[in-house]
Amino acid sequence: MTTGLVVNSYGRNFIVEIENKTFKATTKSKKNDYVVGDIVNIELINDTQVQIIDVHSRKNLIFRTDQNRSKIIASNVTQLLIVIAIKPNFNIFFLNSCLICAESQDIQPIIIINKIDLAESQQFITEITELYGKKLNYKIVELSALNNCTELIPILRNKTSLLIGQSGVGKSTITNQIIPEANTRTHAITKSETSGSHTTTNATLYHVNNNADLIDCPGLHEFGLYHLDIESLTDYFPEFREFIGKCKFRNCRHTNEPNCAILNASKLGLIDNQRLNYFQVLSNKLLTKPTY
Repeated sequence: MTTGLVVNSYGRNFIVEIENKTFKATTKSKKNDYVVGDIVNIELINDTQVQIIDVHSRKNLIFRTDQNRSKIIASNVTQLLIVIAIKPNFNIFFLNSCLICAESQDIQPIIIINKIDLAESQQFITEITELYGKKLNYKIVELSALNNCTELIPILRNKTSLLIGQSGVGKSTITNQIIPEANTRTHAITKSETSGSHTTTNATLYHVNNNADLIDCPGLHEFGLYHLDIESLTDYFPEFREFIGKCKFRNCRHTNEPNCAILNASKLGLIDNQRLNYFQVLSNKLLTKPTY
């Protein structure tokens, strides 16, 4: 049995890499929930085609869920590079969702603030850095992808990094800067536009060099987390951890209960109100989610 790496997926078809050569791949059974980053067992069909038999155990799995469906994105990731920008349309809930996803899968998240050359980015950078960098201790990188992304190269070393972000934030531009041969399609966002456009159709894994891989995935509008266990949710908020188990009621949901340690911490300024609000919104979604 030969082992390969899934480097691209589109529908029921995949591209598998074996010893630096790529093959078109299909699956042996109806199962097709393989994903970029998977290590798979394959059977050779001919010089250009293979068949996927099964998948090795995954270290982790990045996927999103909404009320109706689940979408897997990548597996065996060691870093989540979350690209944000003031334009075309920054969504704080999207950033928080990506961070919670990383925390839930024990993956190192790094926030990349792009388009720092824009005049309106300065206040944005200050606010993001103050909360997520200084208070929550997440690593933050500031750059203008159109000009230079070389400072990302050391961050990628010895890692498999997933580049994720909303449409229009510059993910594909970052990929093109780091891996010029990728020829990832980009879309110029004009000054009058207020929303991005989907510019890629599927996740793709690129080898930056011999010791670094980068996975670029389509721009997303939302990052649903309906698959999370509500009982574990507070564990994924670093600022909550020291207050867990200190509420008056054992089954406290941290909404309006008396003597809630997390609510009290928020009143004292130890927990950011925006983050608490995000937690409460997400918690309510998990409480009312449909049964799959």
